[in-house]
Amino acid sequence: MNTEEKIREILFELSGMEITDNNASLQEDLALDSLAMVMLLIEIEEAFGIELDESDMNPFELNTVQDVIVLVSKYLGDENEQTS
Repeated sequence: MNTEEKIREILFELSGMEITDNNASLQEDLALDSLAMVMLLIEIEEAFGIELDESDMNPFELNTVQDVIVLVSKYLGDENEQTS
């Protein structure tokens, strides 16, 4: 499972919605509330074995699925980055 697929799986678990567009809004399209946004950051750290810097811990700086992919790719390195 690549980075993008794993992120989509986490978002599905949090929202109950299938992600078909990386430009989907986390709050508007996937209906993630403030608690779900915080849970997203925790799930990302656990799933990818990373520790996010404090500067990246503001969940409201993440607006779209693509923003989450870019954030995780920043920690994993460019070789894992997926774009759509």
